[in-house]
Amino acid sequence: MADFAAAELTREAALAWLYQFSDWERGVGWNSAAAPEEQWKLGRTRRLLDLVGGPDRALRCVLIAGTNGKGSTAAMLEAVERAAGWRTGLYSQPHLHSYLERIKLDGEPIEGERFAKLVERLRPLVDRFRAAWPQAGEPTTFELTTVLALWAFAEAKVDIAILEVGLGGRLDATNAVEPILSVITRIGRDHTAILGDSIEQIAQEKAGVLRPGRVVVVAPQRSEARRAIVRRGEALGARCRLVSSGGRIVDEEGSGADIAVRLQGRRVTVRVPMAGRHQLDNAATALVAADELGDFGLTMTPVAVQTGLERLRMPGRFEVVPGRPRWVLDVAHNPDSAVALASVLGLTKRSRLPWLVLGMLGDKDARSVVRALRQAVGGIVVTAPMSPRALPVDSLAEVCHKLRVASVTRAASVAEAIGLAARAAGPDGTVVVAGSFGVVAEARVGLGLVTAEDWPGADAEAATSASAGTRA
Repeated sequence: MADFAAAELTREAALAWLYQFSDWERGVGWNSAAAPEEQWKLGRTRRLLDLVGGPDRALRCVLIAGTNGKGSTAAMLEAVERAAGWRTGLYSQPHLHSYLERIKLDGEPIEGERFAKLVERLRPLVDRFRAAWPQAGEPTTFELTTVLALWAFAEAKVDIAILEVGLGGRLDATNAVEPILSVITRIGRDHTAILGDSIEQIAQEKAGVLRPGRVVVVAPQRSEARRAIVRRGEALGARCRLVSSGGRIVDEEGSGADIAVRLQGRRVTVRVPMAGRHQLDNAATALVAADELGDFGLTMTPVAVQTGLERLRMPGRFEVVPGRPRWVLDVAHNPDSAVALASVLGLTKRSRLPWLVLGMLGDKDARSVVRALRQAVGGIVVTAPMSPRALPVDSLAEVCHKLRVASVTRAASVAEAIGLAARAAGPDGTVVVAGSFGVVAEARVGLGLVTAEDWPGADAEAATSASAGTRA
């Protein structure tokens, strides 16, 4: 490993240190042939947390697991809690443009200097961990980032820490904490090689975030997922609060809806200014969670709920960028999220079908995603995100051809893909970008929505550069 002996770490050097460790998300150091239990160890995260003083024990934590909607639900819950005047910490992943987006304090990414100083304090403690528990194995990037997030939240004295589970639930590093409330969003088929092939198996993994005597808020689910969660709740003595699907879409573009929820003893109607019925379910789930948090002193008002939702911006979640052509950016990357995206596109009253820029990771169900979207678009430009886990362009094109997509064009890069799609759609048309966080992030850079320095490869490039500069 690199030698980081500088007196004071920069943000880039801090990231370089983190990126030295095994990281499933980036495809670094992960042994796909080994069982998850051999590589993800809650005891390791727990020991690391205790070494930094057990910051999670001073926090009121909410754990949010699920296949789809957990990021949106976490963001909505954070937004309404902050609008109510509570100090918030939000831990989420993956990021779009900067690694620091993963750790947010009061709605803003952690400052680079603050992040670097936390890493600087963590490094010698990791050395102590290695010496004391060599049998535990090396921590992962995600485990260390989870520790950093909780440490930052405790030092900021947040009133509520909202933690989005990384993958699964039972073995995820976030599950090392003791939450006051758990939430499970909609469960679908994703990461089947790790979590299991059936909805029931996946639900059992997600239900690992339940705790005896605590409440779990359960989003609208398939019946087999709901049964598995309720069964686990009954076995543990946890109370399952099931959220009903509902809401009235109030405009033809599907960009807003009213939902009725019970909020701390009162039934209130709230406007959700986001597109799609799936976002109504996410919002209802977040608001039921907010209602439950009232039992822990985190009171809420209808005005705070409405204000929080109206102020919330979620880049890459059916993000509409006006222009010629019009752009829609959505991180849909598995079958359920692709169905949701196709449903929202179907609400849009336009004379021509949109064109789709699609790039995916190799471990995703590309066939089901393309099948869900092919009738909603006029053609597909296939590309690949800048990731070692990316599905090759030719492989994705072959999937599209086998499913008889009307028009398929290959592009070597996302930048090329958005240019080709824009020409195909014409100035009065629409281009949809989907398939992965990486493709959406690169498209946002290409459309001038962020500076090039913020794009998803920038952290890795900066880290590599810093690592090379600090090697012995």
